[in-house]
Amino acid sequence: MASNNPPNTSTRISPEDANLEAAIASVQAAMGDGPSPGLAVVAGSGLGGLAAIGRVRAELGFDAIPGLGTGAVEGHAGRWLLIEVGAARVFVLLGRRHLYEGISPRAAALAIRVLARLDVGRVVLTNAAGGLTRRLAPGDLMLVTDHINLMFANPLLGPNDERLGPRFPDMSRPYSPALCGLIREAARERGIPLKEGVYAAVSGPTYETRAEAAMLARLGAGAAGMSTVPEVLAARHAGLEVAAVSLITNTHADPRHGPTTHEEVLESARRSGDRLAELVRAVIERI
Repeated sequence: MASNNPPNTSTRISPEDANLEAAIASVQAAMGDGPSPGLAVVAGSGLGGLAAIGRVRAELGFDAIPGLGTGAVEGHAGRWLLIEVGAARVFVLLGRRHLYEGISPRAAALAIRVLARLDVGRVVLTNAAGGLTRRLAPGDLMLVTDHINLMFANPLLGPNDERLGPRFPDMSRPYSPALCGLIREAARERGIPLKEGVYAAVSGPTYETRAEAAMLARLGAGAAGMSTVPEVLAARHAGLEVAAVSLITNTHADPRHGPTTHEEVLESARRSGDRLAELVRAVIERI
């Protein structure tokens, strides 16, 4: 699992990016020899069941990866797995870091940059999200077709490390048509209902007010969440193909719905996570 693009000492890099080489080395040491998988999957809140899609061949805790750390968010195991699914090998990241933990956008995107330097060409991101329209109910799966970044943060701010990507990456089509097409085909093949929509990224950790949810819906968003977009920005910066699937765990569109809690989100993710895991497995088998 040799990384590409050796360090260029003349390049100005941020303190967070200075952890990159050590993080790569730690993952390489834990995952062993052999080619890197061509695909990685990131599991969102309560979606740790994705670990069961295949046979775990190696694993590493996030706390053993310099610059990453586990955070303290319930529902995120903080484990980096190498899994075999049939003849395929895939990285599965059980959890992610979030801006609301008080970390920088670059730190939130570190795992994606490790994947890029390990020559992983495709990433499927999953997340738990709140539905903003009556078209999306708890338990639904939503293929993300585009996003609105209302985090007002970007992992590409600051000096650009040319090893990672260009200064001004295009984001007109952040989600890979080919990879999204594979997900649609896999859903049809397995009979898994799959809706589509725009994901609005907010910083959290508070859930949206009713007025905020209504505003996001008017802006064209179908669901809102507190993750994913920093990873998408870093992945596209590095030239990775990206797709994302949201599991709708709560709704902001029904006025009869009571207060949203993290426990509700996790329980909803656990109840519906098997269908998402089945969909991910079907996608892996197609790649």
